[in-house]
Amino acid sequence: MSLSPRLLTLALLAPAACGKAPAEVPADGQAVMDLRHTRQAGGRAVARWSGDAVTAEELTERFLEMSPALRERYVEPRARREYVESLARFDLLVRDALAQGLQDDPEVVEATRRALVGRLMRSRLEEASVTVTDAELAEAYAARKDDFVRPEAVRLSHVFLAFPRPYLELDATETFRVDLVAHQVVTHAKALPVDDFEGFGKLARARSQEPRTAPLDGDMRFLSNEALAREYGPEVAQAARALKTEGQLSDLVMTSKGMHLLKLRARRPAMNLSLDDVREELRVRLEGEKRTRAWGEYLARVEKQLSLSVDLDALASVPVDVQAPMRKPSSPLPGTVPAP
Repeated sequence: MSLSPRLLTLALLAPAACGKAPAEVPADGQAVMDLRHTRQAGGRAVARWSGDAVTAEELTERFLEMSPALRERYVEPRARREYVESLARFDLLVRDALAQGLQDDPEVVEATRRALVGRLMRSRLEEASVTVTDAELAEAYAARKDDFVRPEAVRLSHVFLAFPRPYLELDATETFRVDLVAHQVVTHAKALPVDDFEGFGKLARARSQEPRTAPLDGDMRFLSNEALAREYGPEVAQAARALKTEGQLSDLVMTSKGMHLLKLRARRPAMNLSLDDVREELRVRLEGEKRTRAWGEYLARVEKQLSLSVDLDALASVPVDVQAPMRKPSSPLPGTVPAP
């Protein structure tokens, strides 16, 4: 069988370096894989076929890898024979597939490419040894302290009705108009079910005059009591503290700039976790970040070693017609690895 010019060629051969990492990345994208059971010499064959065998040593290892409950099934000689024959039949079909040239089928090639890259990534990311020092943990805790130490916060939705000028300075006509709109908003909001946040959001989008939150259906997001007072006034912060159950409406809250109708969405309890409380969580995070950096450095080395380059002019000439109908795939989609 001649080697295919595709990325990977499967063959029932035993290369001298089988089981060892290559000294360098194959420059031509071709490789030879040994698919036999007897990649290692020796052992007593319990089943043979042309060019290969299942050995007693391999079977012993396979049985030990099974759970005791499953292993018990193969104590009986007949079941053990059926298991060995099933292993052999699988490999006979592999041999027949190779004889038919299916190792060059695009689906097989792409599946093998993906398996290779998946195994490589697991090796690099999971098996890489990384160390996180106490100093790094302390530095990370200080940098991310807001994740672990924060005050109680409340999430509100509101409808805000702005005054044309301070309320006490409004004339009778202006006061009547402001009070009428406020009455309409309150009546609408009270007619909604307590848990109808969507309906309240539509009301806020239509009637609220607060430009930051009206497009968000009046959602003020999570804010601490201090932040509420700073951004909307101490009156709003005080009214928010009085709301106890989700969906509860406040009375109209008067501030110097206008009136707020508040609806409680959720409360988030305060958090005060020390470094010791989050040490292991931080360690896992930092180890993951170090593995990700190591993977990025590894990718950069491979790209440099194999002289990766992108012809931007050629790339720009490739058409991407978003109006064209989808065609039936001619082969599996190629695997990709995003930049780290």
